[in-house]
Amino acid sequence: MIPKIIHQLWERGNEPIPDFFRQLGETWKKHHPSWQYEFWDGKRMDTFVNSNYPHFTNIYHNYRYDIQRMDVIRFLILYKTGGMYVDVDYECLDSFDKYLSTDKCHFSMEPELHCRFFRKTLYFNNALMITPPGHPFFEFVIKNLQTTVFTYTKSKYQDVLSSTGPLMLTGLYEKYENKTCINLLPPEQVSPWSKNEVRDFINGTANREILEKKLENAMALHYFWGAWLNNEADLLDF
Repeated sequence: MIPKIIHQLWERGNEPIPDFFRQLGETWKKHHPSWQYEFWDGKRMDTFVNSNYPHFTNIYHNYRYDIQRMDVIRFLILYKTGGMYVDVDYECLDSFDKYLSTDKCHFSMEPELHCRFFRKTLYFNNALMITPPGHPFFEFVIKNLQTTVFTYTKSKYQDVLSSTGPLMLTGLYEKYENKTCINLLPPEQVSPWSKNEVRDFINGTANREILEKKLENAMALHYFWGAWLNNEADLLDF
C-alpha cells in the first residue's frame, strides 16, 4: 500500500522558496487534506542520507551539481518511506487517492513532443512519482546509482539528465524486466502541456482555448521551470 505522504524539496542555500512555488504546494494540500505533507530543505536532506544511507553518503556528496543530489534524494526518500514525491513547479488539479490501493509505483510521462525531442518512444520524468516503500524498481535505481561510473561532459544539461534525471530513469525502465509493477501515468493526466505551451501561456501568446481543452482530463500540471539550468535553459526549447 502507498502511504498518504506528499514530499517536496527545496534547496537554494538560505534562499526562501518563492511565493509562486509555495502557492503551487498549497494546491497539493488542498486536494489531499488527509495526507501528511513533508517539506525537505538541504539540512534535512543531508541528515536523512547520513542516518539512513551511510553507505551512499560519499556518492551523494560527490555529485558535481546540486540538482543531482536533489534528483537522488527523492529516490532515497521514497524507497524508505513511500508516498508521493512532486516537484515544486507542479500544480495539483485533482486528488491522486485512487492510486493508493496498489503495490505498483507510478511515474509521470511527458508529452509526445518531448519524446520526439529525446528520440524516445516513451519518456517519463522524476518530477512526480508515487510508490509504496521498498519498491523493487526503486531498489534497482538506487543500486545502479551506486555502481554506475559516470563520465561528465561539458554539458550540465545532458550530464544531469543522463546521470540522475529522466534519461537515466527512462533508460533503467527500458532494461527492467518486471515492468508490470510499474505504471506510467499518461501525459494528458499529469503533463497536459508541453514546455513550449507553458512558455506561450506565461508569455500570453498561447491559444487559451486549446490549452483549456487539454486540461479536461488533467490531474496535475507541470510548468517545467528548470531553474537549475541557468544559462542552458535555451536547450529545453523543443
